[in-house]
Amino acid sequence: AGLGAKLGAVYTRYADDLVLSGPHGLGPSAARLAATAAEIAHEEGFRLNHAKTRAMGRCGRQQVCGIVVNEHTNAPRREYDELKAILHNAARRGPEGENRAGHPDFRAHLLGRIAWVEQLNPGRGRKLRERFARIDWGG
Repeated sequence: AGLGAKLGAVYTRYADDLVLSGPHGLGPSAARLAATAAEIAHEEGFRLNHAKTRAMGRCGRQQVCGIVVNEHTNAPRREYDELKAILHNAARRGPEGENRAGHPDFRAHLLGRIAWVEQLNPGRGRKLRERFARIDWGG
């Protein structure tokens, strides 16, 4: 947090994932920043997984913990499209054929995935709930 404040960046942590985000000028010093963060982590008894260390600029997709975080939080396009297709097909042909992973409570599984998207992007979540409402669960 101190390093982030010194650089005019925001430090965020979720479990063991660390994120430093900041102004455009932070990008050119990304390698130095990563090295300094690794040094601080080492001094505190931790080590960074350098395979997971990356610098993400404004022009590309910025993804942290499976969530796209560019201008606002969002589910990755691929995951959203996949869920939308599952809901569409379940409404057309019935949910049984769409439960390819064999979830014991497929209805609850889908509602959980929809809630995750809705938390990140309420508009997209609303559209998925509308699709979910078209599924005939029988009985």
